[in-house]
Amino acid sequence: MNKTDFHHCTLLLLKAIPLAAMLLLYGMPASAEPVDINADQVTREADGVIIATGHVIIKRKSETLIADEVIYRTREHIMEARGNVIIRSPRATINADAAQLQTQSQTGTIEHATITMPGGERLQAEHVKRIDDQRLEADQIIFSACPIDEESWRIAASHALLDQEAGSLTTTNPRLELWQIPVLYAPWWKQTLRRKSGLLMPSFGVGKRRGTELATPYYFAPAENWDATLTPHWMSARGFMGEAELRHISTIGHEKLNAAGIRDTVTGRLRGRLQADVAWQLPAEARFNISADHISDHDYLADYGGSSDISSRYLQSDATLSQHLQAGDAQTDWFLQAEHMQDLLLTSNATILQILPRLQSSSQWQPHENFVAHFDQQTTRFARRTGVDGWRMDLHPYIELPWESNGGGITASLSGGVHHTRYWLQQAATANSRPTRTAPEASVEIRSDFERIGELQDWRHVISPVLRYDYVNAPDQSLLPLFDSSFGLLSWNNLMSGNRFSGYDRIEKTNRISLMLENRLQTRGDESAAARDLLIVRAGAAYDMLRQSVDPALQAAPTRPFSNLLGEIIWQPLTGMTLYSSGQYNPTDRYWSTLNAYINLTGSRENSLYIGYYLTDARYTTRTQLIDLRSNINLGARWQATANWQYDTLLKLSQQTALGLQYKHPCWTVGAEGYRINRRSGTTTAANFGVRILLEFKGLGSVGS
Repeated sequence: MNKTDFHHCTLLLLKAIPLAAMLLLYGMPASAEPVDINADQVTREADGVIIATGHVIIKRKSETLIADEVIYRTREHIMEARGNVIIRSPRATINADAAQLQTQSQTGTIEHATITMPGGERLQAEHVKRIDDQRLEADQIIFSACPIDEESWRIAASHALLDQEAGSLTTTNPRLELWQIPVLYAPWWKQTLRRKSGLLMPSFGVGKRRGTELATPYYFAPAENWDATLTPHWMSARGFMGEAELRHISTIGHEKLNAAGIRDTVTGRLRGRLQADVAWQLPAEARFNISADHISDHDYLADYGGSSDISSRYLQSDATLSQHLQAGDAQTDWFLQAEHMQDLLLTSNATILQILPRLQSSSQWQPHENFVAHFDQQTTRFARRTGVDGWRMDLHPYIELPWESNGGGITASLSGGVHHTRYWLQQAATANSRPTRTAPEASVEIRSDFERIGELQDWRHVISPVLRYDYVNAPDQSLLPLFDSSFGLLSWNNLMSGNRFSGYDRIEKTNRISLMLENRLQTRGDESAAARDLLIVRAGAAYDMLRQSVDPALQAAPTRPFSNLLGEIIWQPLTGMTLYSSGQYNPTDRYWSTLNAYINLTGSRENSLYIGYYLTDARYTTRTQLIDLRSNINLGARWQATANWQYDTLLKLSQQTALGLQYKHPCWTVGAEGYRINRRSGTTTAANFGVRILLEFKGLGSVGS
């Protein structure tokens, strides 16, 4: 073998030697971190120096080094890389002209570097000193979170410390530049790269009810599993409001608490709001949940709530412990709950019923596919300061006999049972403080599906008649207490139901036949695609042979056996386009009791348009006639317009109006919205109007509301 062949074989051997053996061969302690070298050419000098050239890739446990040339001094544990240097690690990607790294201490220097972090933040520096694998010192830096070709803001400084363990960049003598124009100088600037305690960008706005507003939140993050936001909020027309939000997460769930309070200068009293959201997953498939929302007075939401709170009438707070139990063919779901309710239309909460507590369970046993035994119960303690209160227990045992034909074209279900309800009343208006009610019930429901599928299986037409019969022998209940029941007018939700009363205090006396006919046309582009509903047409009505009322104060006795005719059409001719229409027609008096129609368009890039019309005749219930319009339209690549309008055609008044325009840049967003709400509520009788603005820089924060 000649000298050239021997040298060639040596190079091949170097590439094939296992990592640990290579380190021992070149004098590196076996305890050091392994180094894997791959290159077009690798040579070894007599003093233990490895020279790798051409597409050099060096892999270590925590990072990968790529360069045109690397000199590895094994005795000093130093790597010198030159030419198109790239250092990749989970913490960042560094592009540089040259680098010198100490493999054991993780120290080194990097020249003309660009450091790109996982969140997209970018740090450019003339010279970088690596203190360890988490901290870097840099000179003559430029930092930005914008895309490199869309840089709208940046921080320039003479010196900076990048601490990736703490998630921060601390600069010396920085200046903030917008479009490379200096707008702010400071002796130092600390930029947060991940969640960290500190001041957040302020928000402000102008409105009729609160005047000029300014809020300066402080974010407090002492641990990985919990944080808080504390916000002093100044309103020129109301005073100072303190707001706090606390968040915590653990292995069993999460907790979120919100509190706000203000000494209102208009009303001269202390006002506030408390909210809570708690969800715990406990052993044995048990869960504990708290959902709370409580305000100091009924005008609070009108004065201080957001746009989603404007139409709220009730606020509910509850705590619930629940569990699911399974044993063979039997299963039980139960929950124990306490509930507090506020009615915002009342100035006092004294007459509102509170639930303290409620125990409810639902059990079923299915020994055979055609036999299911059920037992449901609810026991509730109703409490209030003024009026009748007490306990109510409702027991509901029943059996269900489901059946399905062999081909699945016909399904039927026969059920029968009894409702037994018992009360223990306090402050009773009559001598009977322990009234009871027993109501046997039976029902049968039959459904048949007639379908036809196209020869190419690209469409499917289904006609489904549904017939239901309900019999409930309920007694007169006008003398029973009324805690939580009301009678529901006919709708698609209760058409195929034996009881149109909500709650457990009233059960409808029924001898009724209900019929629904549904046509469904489905289509799909190919066999692999999911079927899409192209057209749905439903019609329904009911015939009540009894026409009796169990409580004339809640339910007037029907004057005719036939109900209104219900109709509904849903047409989706194109993906993203829905045309909807539904209504109730009174065939005796020949008028439309209700009408509801809308068109909903949704497209790419968040484009949407909704136009709806609602009408209710005064002969049916409270008269309403509204036009509702909501839109979100992209005017270009980055411009977006929003509009919301609700117009009452009876009052000839726009109840709500909002117009907004927003520009979304990859690095910043600016927007403005004007609004007016003509609902006269809250502590001022004037309509509420104002302007909201938004200015946000990616990586810096946002200003506005």
